[in-house]
Amino acid sequence: MAAMRPSWTAMSQSPSRPGMAAWRTMRSMPEAFTRRTTLGDSRPRPALLPGGPLPRRGTAGGAPRDGPGRGAGMGGACGQPLSVTLLAMDGIVKRFGEVTALAGVDFRAERGEIHGLLGENGAGKTTLMNVLSGLYRPDAGRILLDGQPAAIREPRDAVARGIAMVHQHVELVGHFTALENIVLGREGGGWRLRRSALRGQVEALAARYGLTVPLDVPVARLGVGVQQKVEILKALHRGVEILILDEPTTLLTPQEVETLFATLRALTRSGLLVIFITHKIREALAVTDRLTVMRRGRVVATLPTAAADEGRLVELMIGERLPRAADATMAAALGLGGEEPALERHPTSEPEATPLPAAGPAARPAAPTDAAVPRLVLEGLTVTDERHRPLVEEVSLTVHPGEILGVAGVAGNGQRELAEAIVGLRPARRGRILLDGSPIEALPGRERLARGIAYIPEDRLGDGILPTLSVTDSLLLGLHHLLFRGIRLDARRARALAEEVIAEYRIVCPDPAVRTATLSGGNIQRVVAGRAFRLAALTGHRLLVAMNPARGLDVPATRLIHERLREVRARGGAVLLCSEDLDELMTLADRIAVLRAGRLAGLFPRAAYDPYAIGAAMVGAAAAAAG
Repeated sequence: MAAMRPSWTAMSQSPSRPGMAAWRTMRSMPEAFTRRTTLGDSRPRPALLPGGPLPRRGTAGGAPRDGPGRGAGMGGACGQPLSVTLLAMDGIVKRFGEVTALAGVDFRAERGEIHGLLGENGAGKTTLMNVLSGLYRPDAGRILLDGQPAAIREPRDAVARGIAMVHQHVELVGHFTALENIVLGREGGGWRLRRSALRGQVEALAARYGLTVPLDVPVARLGVGVQQKVEILKALHRGVEILILDEPTTLLTPQEVETLFATLRALTRSGLLVIFITHKIREALAVTDRLTVMRRGRVVATLPTAAADEGRLVELMIGERLPRAADATMAAALGLGGEEPALERHPTSEPEATPLPAAGPAARPAAPTDAAVPRLVLEGLTVTDERHRPLVEEVSLTVHPGEILGVAGVAGNGQRELAEAIVGLRPARRGRILLDGSPIEALPGRERLARGIAYIPEDRLGDGILPTLSVTDSLLLGLHHLLFRGIRLDARRARALAEEVIAEYRIVCPDPAVRTATLSGGNIQRVVAGRAFRLAALTGHRLLVAMNPARGLDVPATRLIHERLREVRARGGAVLLCSEDLDELMTLADRIAVLRAGRLAGLFPRAAYDPYAIGAAMVGAAAAAAG
């Protein structure tokens, strides 16, 4: 049975206050955490450095543009001449209740190309491809394959037509071996008799496309990057002609990203169409042949990748030009400037985006501390599960006032458990936690909150909100002790504070009184992040522990979150930033610590940042730098 631990939302409420019964919730959360070590290719490759040059498809330094070849699926297998335009989607409309997710989308893709589908979170990219793969039925529109209408009403229709989709989070049977997952559903009779023949087919595919996979190992024991290779091999074994990859690099190391790109180029040389869904502009420029940009359920432009630049793509994605002077670091990272490419324009009737709001009211000055004393010290911190198995083991770190310390690692290597131990959601088995020189490991989480530790949890639904609370009440979680006059909550001040956060973080809700659970995932993330930043400001910017704070947010909201993180640092606060986005860490953090299997695997100062060195530390391929 899983151990019980308090959620952040329960911890943040004072049980002694009248009228707070709804905030005394304690939730059980399963603590069966899977720790995976991902395999990677550590050979030198062109670096995808933030703000640095990128190898481009069809340009010097990148892979040459390969012309359309023979399809590996239904068309090419017959050896018949193939038309170039393999896929056409015309006037696709998809509604969910009153929300129009796709508003008459037209999309074209050619055989033998990597076609990038670019847009912010919520732009409609995945929804469009879910229509193509049969997961959703469109409310209007049609799909044509090689010029012929194709009725795709469910996933098996898509599979029968050579369409496969590899989702962001792989969908494999954990206790089956890689081989068993690849051939699942295609074994036929006499599995034991046919096993050798099927294995030979899979090994031939793996060799052809450079997809090295240990076929006899259960996939639950494989790293995320290797599991993704299993998914691709599974699609290839079914005779795929259109391969859709949904945010495929999210959980990969830089080495694994480059290996994936090499595989995709090999696939297109065989005539496959690869549709690459992403919101990462640099990766889209590095691997694709053409790009289609979506915004708010519409296609706004289609252009050759060779004619694109980062600044223009950002403008197309968000509907506004980012200010060049307001945030020099972000502008440099996005590579703004240069001539605008010629575009195939698509009509859109959406309004122009409004500028970002200014920051909230002036924050309380940082609490006076000795500058020589680190804000946070971890000494031999060990955290275990209910069976006393280590999740975090002998980790020692310091975070200084005015510093952002990034924590990198493949998902499931102790980052979440480390953060929860610091804020008081998990007990420390051994070791010490010092805040401004004072031990806090024995203090309950509520007391740590009162001492100025703000927290953005990883699980925004399970730990960040109470679903039945209104948006206003959710924004006040953890702040109520600052809003009482005697024994009464200052309702006017509380309402004003909530309205300020809603405006500052552009939280879209019909009314602050609606239940938080009715908001979209991105808006819930804004609630959780906005509340934490406001708590940090009201308590003197002491310590902010942030887990993937910009996950699920669009470009303007991500920029705002990054500005607020820098603001905490500028006001003398300390930030522990755990993120699965290495670009984000390299842009924001002053140092990066790497966790692998719950242990500290490396500590990199900014001067030593190298995505391949950090990636190697994440997977154990090389010794990490000292910093």
